[in-house]
Amino acid sequence: AYAVDGRTGVAAAVPAIEVEALDPTGAGDVFVAGFVTGTLADWPLADRLAFAGLTAALSVQEFGGSLSAPGWAEVAAWWQLIRTCASQDPAALERYAFLDDLLPTTARAWPLRRAVPTIGFRQ
Repeated sequence: AYAVDGRTGVAAAVPAIEVEALDPTGAGDVFVAGFVTGTLADWPLADRLAFAGLTAALSVQEFGGSLSAPGWAEVAAWWQLIRTCASQDPAALERYAFLDDLLPTTARAWPLRRAVPTIGFRQ
């Protein structure tokens, strides 16, 4: 994702997180919600883009549009998992280090339980 802050002129680019996408429904809405969350909290532009991309990446790994939007517990579980991967790119870890100040030090194990949609199941 690439963005320019209209107030400050600061530009930022953050690469996408590669995931296996199961259902992209609502991913754009989740991206915007993550970006707005960071904007309201006055995070730096690069952190806003990273968080927005992360929440969208987590959402496409589940079925169900709005049911797939991740919560703080799922973001924390992802961050805890990523930090323990021996093959993780140090630059990626540094990019998401801002999460340390936002999330609890322990997270519930993945997968988290989600609401079950009543329509749209693939056969």
